Amino acid sequence: MKAKNKTQTSLPQLLKNLWQERFFAEGKDLTEVNKELARRGFHFRSSSLAVALIRAVQAEFLIRMVKGGKWKYLQKHPVTSPSGKRTELFTRYDFHPRIKDVSFSQFEDGYYKEAIQNAFVEVIDQVKIRTNYPKIVKNGRSYERDGDDLMNHVFGCDNQTPLIKFNRLKNGLDKAEQRGLMNLFKGIVGIRDKKAHLNFIQKDPLKTIEYLSLASLLLRLLDECAPKGK
Repeated sequence: MKAKNKTQTSLPQLLKNLWQERFFAEGKDLTEVNKELARRGFHFRSSSLAVALIRAVQAEFLIRMVKGGKWKYLQKHPVTSPSGKRTELFTRYDFHPRIKDVSFSQFEDGYYKEAIQNAFVEVIDQVKIRTNYPKIVKNGRSYERDGDDLMNHVFGCDNQTPLIKFNRLKNGLDKAEQRGLMNLFKGIVGIRDKKAHLNFIQKDPLKTIEYLSLASLLLRLLDECAPKGK
């Protein structure tokens, strides 16, 4: 029996064929890719396929993201297209996984305002989650803290012990750092509120990346310093 042409059946070429057929238009994990190749009569070890997928990402025709707790491989638009340029810009930076989950699709499609809002809302939600949704009682009723009140309660270090500390608060410099980081968290509250209530248009992908970078930094600080919540 005549052997098949290797260029048509090599693993990199098979992945390229799937890409050209838009198999990765919706993110696929390693198991899903393996099943599709097996359906077509090609069988590979998972370890070999994993390496080939990483090389496909390096070759810039796929991108890789965490979705639903799994690595997913997604179709990358042609680099020459507007969508491709946006995707390439986003994937150059290793954003916090939560930012990738909540903002990538909006950024890819050019919805920059929504990408920023989603990222900032996620940061605020994570502050609440990590501190078990702090409450305040007013007029005999209990309310969930939000906005500046939330950030003052969680991070404030003057005449109180903060729920989340970024250092040991042993001296004035430590407290100055704590206040500075608290103000960054308070800053995203103000930006979130303004952008949520004004009908503005955000067209600048670079500025959007910088907003998302701030949100990513704050989430990493929470990962390092905050309790995990209950």
